[in-house]
Amino acid sequence: MKRDLLKTGDLSLTLKYPTDWDRKTFTCSVYSREGNVLMKKDVKLQVKVCQVEVEEGVESVQLPFKTTGDLPEDAKVWWTREQPEPQLTVHFYQNGSDQPEKQYECYKGRTEMKNDLLKTGDLSLTLKNPTVRDTGTYDCEVIISEGNVLRKKTVIFKVKVDIRNRSSSTDPTPLMAEQSV
Repeated sequence: MKRDLLKTGDLSLTLKYPTDWDRKTFTCSVYSREGNVLMKKDVKLQVKVCQVEVEEGVESVQLPFKTTGDLPEDAKVWWTREQPEPQLTVHFYQNGSDQPEKQYECYKGRTEMKNDLLKTGDLSLTLKNPTVRDTGTYDCEVIISEGNVLRKKTVIFKVKVDIRNRSSSTDPTPLMAEQSV
């Protein structure tokens, strides 16, 4: 909120780095010294789900997630593909380093996160050589020691197939053949 808000009357609230969990109604109330409500305003916040789309054959893609920096040192960062089911662990970061043994096999060697991600708040995930099989809904959660989720982001990711660049089939069999009686 701004300083001198009572003098200016500007009671606006700035929410930095909103995430999926911030989708709710926020209420600002102004009370008299006696505790009576002088003014009340409800604001419904809608956070758009991030959508990333790439053409088949790109070298890599970034699934973005930027939040506040200086996250707890013991926080875990867990990227999963939620849809289509089953849930798959795409990338897992804990104790200051990546944990490739916790990744689902098809993502091993294909994911990367930036250094100092807990300090900078840049939790974006780079996915190398994405294929159509990678299309889906991805979640990133920042989990603190007690298992509570501190931050969460959803990214809908799609790999588009360009059928114009597909090589034509060498099978000479026509799709529909004339039949003789």
